[in-house]
Amino acid sequence: MFKGFYNLSSSMLTQNKNLNVISNNLSNVSTSGYKSDSMVSGTFKDAVMSRSGNNMIGADGTPLGNSSMITVPYETVTDFSHGGWEQTGSVLDFAIDGKGFFEVDRQGEKVYTRNGSFSLDDEGYIVLQGIGRVSGSGGPIRMTTDDFQVQPDGRIYDASGNLISKLKIVEFNNYDNLTKVDEGVFTSGDNPQNSDSTVMWKYVEASNVDPIREMTDMMVSQRTLQSAAQLLKMYDSMASKAATEIGRVQ
Repeated sequence: MFKGFYNLSSSMLTQNKNLNVISNNLSNVSTSGYKSDSMVSGTFKDAVMSRSGNNMIGADGTPLGNSSMITVPYETVTDFSHGGWEQTGSVLDFAIDGKGFFEVDRQGEKVYTRNGSFSLDDEGYIVLQGIGRVSGSGGPIRMTTDDFQVQPDGRIYDASGNLISKLKIVEFNNYDNLTKVDEGVFTSGDNPQNSDSTVMWKYVEASNVDPIREMTDMMVSQRTLQSAAQLLKMYDSMASKAATEIGRVQ
């Protein structure tokens, strides 16, 4: 009886977290450069194995067994595949054709994003709204004119052909070490490397969220949650009845 309670309760908690991840993906369908997340879950035993070096021996020296169906969320995994290009015509929109990230200075901390939908702040610096100033080859990029051209290598020239700056595009060997700190914005413990990917001017990268798939996953998760909740009510009713009947035994 108690095992059933544990299994159903853990399933409900797991599905609730999964629904939160799906809802966040759907809310960012239109966010440029956004990378969708998915939740990885499994049984409690699998979680213990992944964190203990597969040491499945209990404190009393006996195996923990194979019958646990209690589910737990392992982690949230980010899909870094590109989402396609959208031509905007805006002179402050950029996309990366290939691997790599734009580097942005967020109050002294370097963060990385595929979202190239930039704007200018009050001092004329190119910024990712709400995050910080976009890095160039010589630091934050400050525009002194609205008449400029951008080359495929990321170099920005004014109308006279003078180099203003070059967009800093970086790459990482291991995306597993990237941590999402905002919608489409990441930090990394690894040192970034320069990327030679092409910059597409007046384009942005679309979100890679597949709304149809997310809606399908949401319906499956909701039905699983509802089924677990209904079964849990049945278990509760059975437990209450059992306690009542036992209480009547003289």
